[in-house]
Order: sequence, then structure tokens, then C-alpha cells
Amino acid sequence: MSAAKPRSDVPHLAVTDLVAGYVPDVPILRGASLRVDDGEIVAVLGPNGAGKSTLVKAVAGLVPARSGDILVHGASILGLATHKLVGTGVAYVPQVGNVFTRLSVEENLELGGLGGPPSRTRQRIAGMYALFPDLARFRRLAAGRLSGGQRQMVAVARALMAEPHLLMLDEPSAGLSPRMVELVFQKLLEIRAVGVSILLVEQNAKAALAICDRGYVLAEGRERFEGSGRDLLASPEIGALYLGATTRLAS
Repeated sequence: MSAAKPRSDVPHLAVTDLVAGYVPDVPILRGASLRVDDGEIVAVLGPNGAGKSTLVKAVAGLVPARSGDILVHGASILGLATHKLVGTGVAYVPQVGNVFTRLSVEENLELGGLGGPPSRTRQRIAGMYALFPDLARFRRLAAGRLSGGQRQMVAVARALMAEPHLLMLDEPSAGLSPRMVELVFQKLLEIRAVGVSILLVEQNAKAALAICDRGYVLAEGRERFEGSGRDLLASPEIGALYLGATTRLAS
């Protein structure tokens, strides 16, 4: 069953002054805030250790939050168990371990549709094959035999089976070839076009900023810059200080 459609006058996601970490009294996030509005792609960028993945994992309930708040559709989900996240209209795709390697592509998708009517699951699987044509060709193949980019497509498609309003992805381009990175990011634009907002944590700053509406640059557990993807992409200061670039990211 999909979540009720969120109100358009409140953000899909609002993170406020979030303090979170893996070990008590050792926070990785030190008061981070961001929002994702209806129909946006928002990128979270920054150097290694800035807290990017910790932020999305905290929203997903995988890292304990010490203080602050996380609102989805205006309601707090702070402390919500990870398995209940789908009921809020949010889906999360981790960087690793995001497919069942011994199951076929279609079995992975069927797991994503558990809890819904079988007829709706079949409709959703057909929709995923339309969005990701390669998966239709490999539907009977074990997911572990696919390339890294193809496995990423399976992971995203399985998350979309629950019909989320907000899709969160942690480093979806990690380890992929340039061609597969381009394909993954093109698919994110297509997913946004059908009404799904996206929160994207990425090391590939240039690719992420090229497709996002807004971006946040994290450093030392807090957001240091916020701006449109175009403005952040064009900023030599941000590129040099926070994104590991010595020239303009757009060059």
C-alpha cells in the first residue's frame, strides 16, 4: 500500500538541527538542517567525513539521533523504526547491500511490492520494466550476476515498488563507469518527472549538481552552503574548499 499523498504546502522532508552519530557522545552530525520540497532533486555534497551518509541514514532510522527533528509531510519520524519508513512515503536505497544477490531481478521487485494486492504488484513490476528496460531482459537472472550499474537499477526499482513520494539514495554512482553514471542520473530525472522527490547523497559533485534543483554542502557535520545546483556548480570557492576541485566544477 502506498502512503497518502503529502500536502503540497509543507516539505516532503525537513531536517532541523540534527545531532546524530554511531557512538554516544561522538556526534557526526552537529546540528545539520535541510529540506526537500515537492518535486525537487536535492543533492548533499561535501568532503569525506562531512556526515553526508550519516545524515541520510539518520533519516532512515539507521543512525540514532541525539537531538533535533526529522519531519516527513509535517510529522516527526524521529525514532521511527526503519521498517516503518515506507509507511511515511519514504524509500531508502543504501550504497551497498542494496539487492538480494541470490534472488532474480523479478524476485527482488516482488519483495519490494510485499503487502500490496498481487494485481498491483504485477502492475508496478510492469512499470519498472518500462522505466528500466534492461531489467526486463534480465528478469530471470540472479541480481548478483548483474553489473554494478544494473544492480543499482534493481535497487532503485525495488524501492519504487512501494510507490514512495520521496526517494533517498546514498552514493548511487559509487564504483560505476562514466556511462553507467550518466544512465543512473538520467533515470533519476525520469523518476522526478513522475512525481517522486529525491534526496541524493553523492561524491560525484559535478554529476549531482548538473541534475539537482538545490544542493547542500556539508562540512564537519553541518551544512555550510545551500544553493541551486547551477550556482554551486559554478562556484570556484566551494569547489576548491569543500568538493576537492581546484578548478570550476563546470569545466
